[in-house]
Amino acid sequence: MCQMHYRRNALYGNPETLINEKWENKKGIDSNGYIILYNVSHPNATKSGHIKEHRLIMAEHLGRPLLKGENVHHKNGDRTDNRIENLEIWNTVQPKGQRIEDKVKYAIEILEQYAPERLA
Repeated sequence: MCQMHYRRNALYGNPETLINEKWENKKGIDSNGYIILYNVSHPNATKSGHIKEHRLIMAEHLGRPLLKGENVHHKNGDRTDNRIENLEIWNTVQPKGQRIEDKVKYAIEILEQYAPERLA
């Protein structure tokens, strides 16, 4: 720490600890109507440590963090209804080309990622 940060830390306490205490177990609703949580340690959290609850629930259900291009959709349209039975995962990634070879390659990638048992 530089001298200025060391002095602030001595006077006011560690800012990360203060933020964690302030937000620990807290929920809020963002401007789009999604429930947000503070979970700085989750891989899908934003730089500020926030994660949308439905994304956290889906990641826990899958047993892994969400991948780039994966979105969580609310089946009934209610952004606060985060029951797992109301959530489904969507993939927004698509192949760049439209040649058959590209589509077949992409289909194999999808199967390897989401249903490897179907490749057998």
